[in-house]
Amino acid sequence: MRTTRTDFTAAFMRSFVIQGSWNYRTMIGAGLGFALSPLLQRIHAGDPVTLRRAIERHTNSFNAHPYLATVAIGALARLERDGEDAETIERFRTALRGPLGALGDQAVWAAWRPLCVLSTILAFCLGLDPRLAALAFLVVYNVGHIGLRYWGLKVGWRAGLEVGRVLNASFLRNFAARLTRVNEALVGSALVLVIARTPGVEIGPSEAGLVGAAALAGFFVPTRGGGVAIALMFVALGLWWI
Repeated sequence: MRTTRTDFTAAFMRSFVIQGSWNYRTMIGAGLGFALSPLLQRIHAGDPVTLRRAIERHTNSFNAHPYLATVAIGALARLERDGEDAETIERFRTALRGPLGALGDQAVWAAWRPLCVLSTILAFCLGLDPRLAALAFLVVYNVGHIGLRYWGLKVGWRAGLEVGRVLNASFLRNFAARLTRVNEALVGSALVLVIARTPGVEIGPSEAGLVGAAALAGFFVPTRGGGVAIALMFVALGLWWI
C-alpha cells in the first residue's frame, strides 16, 4: 500500500527513542525496528507473514549515529516498498552501519556540538545572560539536530539503494572539516575572553596577539596549523604565568 505522511511522521517521532532499548547484542537494532514499524505496517498491509519477517529482520543487530539513523529508516523502508529480496536488504542494511556511524560522529560530535558550545561560551563572555546563553545553545543545537534527522529520513526514502552516492555528494562530506576550522578560531577567541574575565588577570597585547595568531593558524592552515596553534597557546600561557 502507498505510504502516507502520517506514517513518516510516526517513524520520525519514533527515531528520537531509537536508543531506548540499546544493548550490547543488537545495539540500536530494536529501536530501528520500532521506528520502521509504522512504514512497514503500511507497506506490508494485508500480509502479516511478510510484515512479521520484515520486523524481525530489522530488529537484528544494527548501529549508526542516532541522528543519522533516519537515513537507514528511510532507505530500508524504500527497499521494502520496492520489493527487494531479503538478502539484498540485509546486505544493504549491514553496509549502512559504518558510514552512518563515522559520518555522524564527525559532523555532530566533532563539529556541530563543539561549535554550539564554543559559541555559547563566547556569548556568555561577551555579556549575554547565562540563562539566555544556555537557552540559545539548546535552541541552536537542537534546530540542527532535528533538522538533520528530518533531512536524513527524506534522503533515505528518496535515494533507496543509491543513498551512499547521495550522502557522498551531500553537504555532510565536507561539513566537519569546515566547522573544525571555525572551531579552532573560536577556541582561541574563547580562551582570551575567559581569561579576561578571571579576577586579577590582565591580558596584555602580546598575549592576546599570540592567542589570536593561534586561532588564525588553526583556521587558515587546518592540516598543520594545529601544531603551530598549540605552540602559540603555550607561549601565551607562559607569558600570563610570568
